[in-house]
Amino acid sequence: MKRKETYIVIIFLCFFGNVHSAAGQTITVVHADGSVRAGLKTTSSLHNLRYLSIQEFTSLFNTPAHYDQQQRKYFFHLNNKKIRLSPFNPFISIEKKIYQLPAETVLISDELYVPAIFFLEIISSEFSDHIVYDRLSDNLLVLSPIYGNTPNIQRVEIEEKTNGTLIKIFTIKDFDESNLSLRARHHWLYLDVYGGKVDSAKTYAEYPAGMVARVVTSQLSNELAQIGFRVRDEIIEKQVYLQSPRLIFLTVKTQKDLSQEIRVNIENEKKKWLIDLIVIDPGHGGKDPGTIGVSGVYEKNIVLPISKYLKEYLETELKINVLMTRETDKFIPLQKRTEFANRHGAKLFLSIHANHNHNRRLRGVSAYFLGLDMTDEAREVARLENSVIKYEEKSKYSEMSWEQYILSAGAQSLYNKESEDLAGMIQENIIQQCKLQDRRVRQANFYVLWGASMPAVLVETAFISNPQDERLLKDRSFQKKIAYSIFLSIKQFKEKYESAF
Repeated sequence: MKRKETYIVIIFLCFFGNVHSAAGQTITVVHADGSVRAGLKTTSSLHNLRYLSIQEFTSLFNTPAHYDQQQRKYFFHLNNKKIRLSPFNPFISIEKKIYQLPAETVLISDELYVPAIFFLEIISSEFSDHIVYDRLSDNLLVLSPIYGNTPNIQRVEIEEKTNGTLIKIFTIKDFDESNLSLRARHHWLYLDVYGGKVDSAKTYAEYPAGMVARVVTSQLSNELAQIGFRVRDEIIEKQVYLQSPRLIFLTVKTQKDLSQEIRVNIENEKKKWLIDLIVIDPGHGGKDPGTIGVSGVYEKNIVLPISKYLKEYLETELKINVLMTRETDKFIPLQKRTEFANRHGAKLFLSIHANHNHNRRLRGVSAYFLGLDMTDEAREVARLENSVIKYEEKSKYSEMSWEQYILSAGAQSLYNKESEDLAGMIQENIIQQCKLQDRRVRQANFYVLWGASMPAVLVETAFISNPQDERLLKDRSFQKKIAYSIFLSIKQFKEKYESAF
């Protein structure tokens, strides 16, 4: 008979003069990006210890605690590990390990309480890649997302009304409006729910009649769930609001609900989206030199002529109006660049740059669109380009929380398909025309692309840190080749998307 191995770990109670011990104090929860989005309240002192509600702790990670009547134990899951506790018992089991607390757990009004400091230290030791508790600061640092397995988005109900459609989304977790982002594109309505968890198989549904044809849910990441509604007609009006913290309402109107006069107005509005105005953004400038090449050349002085050549090609060959965020050696804050494009109603936004890496052997071209950083190289490139905020007196980006970034990236994904298409065309044309190495189309968190109300692409033309690429970038004929390659891509993109009208 196979012996079941069990490990027992005893936590000894030690007193430190500088450890927080105030009754009823809140433990601060700090996320890896430095944002503070929640706190864990502790009770009045029991047995000279602060106690923490298990239910409150598990709600922080979107995993409910359950009570097993037969075994008389509470249990919950974190990262596929089962954690069990019993009322009035000092032992905690995490899979095969058993830990002993310095005092028993306490049951108050059907809520289980544990000695806060020692419980959090046990959790920190088991999930050290995700959670770290620091006694001295009384902070719980969440290094990376950690969630339970239970979906908190339970079901979707659809009601057809005379003046539109009402969609009800029922949850078992409290949400507020800052957790929600709603957008529509190409007969799809998308709701992004920050902190949402879905079971895609259980929530999938098809409807033979009505405005909604089917419902498709996706867990985009541990932090973000998406609910997609395929609709049978073009969406004209949409709104999201909370009927209660656990009931989300979407109201939707489609084209068939509108009068003929309004439809004509909409058709006229569509014509405004012909690609007739483009903003080119030569990276860096003024007091911000950008990266510096092996011979000392500044990135800002490479990308400006490329941008001017591109402007000339577009105006001459396609008769497109082109504006530039800068036409001289001038410093422009990142936020002002997309604001400039939005204010002038640009249909495309292109930010031109030269790449850099500590490894001087790296060569080639990469085209980027906004999204979550998928690779180490994308993260490094974004870090370098975003470092321009050190030249800004006050930058909104330094104060952005991870939650705000996730939702901002979700909102920008309204144009992600077009941005990715344009990036792919630019990548292919530069490789063919300029014979550069292919470093692929990538997603990254570039501040300069945030807030763009149009398809937006950042082009890293070549590596200024590589001697061969730098020689090319300094050459006027090569600069014209880069500009012409991007011009061909915009021409190709314009033909593809305008043909849809």
